[in-house]
Amino acid sequence: MSGTSFDIAVIGGGIAGLTAAHHAALAGVSVAHFVEDGLPGGLVMNVGALDGWPAAGPVGGAELAAGLLAQNEELGVTLVPSRIDTVAGGALKTLSGPDGAWRARQVIVATGAALGTLDVPGAARLAGRGVSHCAWCDGGLYRDAEVVVAGGGDAALSEAIHLGQFARAVTIVTRGETFRARRRYVSQVAGDERFRLRWASEIVEVLGGDGVEGVRVRDREAGSEEVVACRGLFVFVGLVPNAGLLGPEVARDASGFVVTDAAFETALPGVFAVGAMRAGYGGRLTQGVAEATSAAERAAARCDD
Repeated sequence: MSGTSFDIAVIGGGIAGLTAAHHAALAGVSVAHFVEDGLPGGLVMNVGALDGWPAAGPVGGAELAAGLLAQNEELGVTLVPSRIDTVAGGALKTLSGPDGAWRARQVIVATGAALGTLDVPGAARLAGRGVSHCAWCDGGLYRDAEVVVAGGGDAALSEAIHLGQFARAVTIVTRGETFRARRRYVSQVAGDERFRLRWASEIVEVLGGDGVEGVRVRDREAGSEEVVACRGLFVFVGLVPNAGLLGPEVARDASGFVVTDAAFETALPGVFAVGAMRAGYGGRLTQGVAEATSAAERAAARCDD
């Protein structure tokens, strides 16, 4: 299949990528969807119930991704299980990866972002042995235990609330003096004695031998440190954009997120960026879907020119 040309190429297997491929195909153009390892879903695969998703009942990330994938197959989207390492401009863009090269008239990049990690002693060593990025995956392992959540945004608080169904106590450590999460999450943790809040604090070390036994927490104002005993540490301290496939001609902000215009087009004509990799993305799944839909419709219209 290497060397094949398409009207639109979509890169990235998350919900934004699945949505972009879906709406491009609805427009009647040829669409290739590049998904590394052929496993669509992205970060929402770790979410058992999507908060704020417009549906009659609870919808899980895996369920949503599977549904979109099936619809895209029916619409004729070509799923290509390959990583794309570079995108070169021109009238026909060239997408290159370890499995070959492809061409497309328009490209939509929806490669998302990776969860940030804690760069402190013990964090890497204990990854997968008590240090986790997925409460939905691992929460059941901590029944009646004490756990710590690092972070103060929507992801941190929603995961903390899920952990509260299992753990005896959940300590939330945030660098700020307030949370950055939606009010409903804040109200839930503030009004429940199972949640212990450590404001203006940071984790400086993860402690344990074969598994997590505690974290060392520093008060950023007082400078004092305290060990908080726990069996699990769940880290939600921000995102790192997966934008390395776009060259230096594509502008980034100070944190490396891709800069686009109001129509989600990058500085490389005919190459769009949507979702969590994009500077200015609001962080909600519904916003990523809206961006992907808009970019796909615009890219498809250009194929008719």
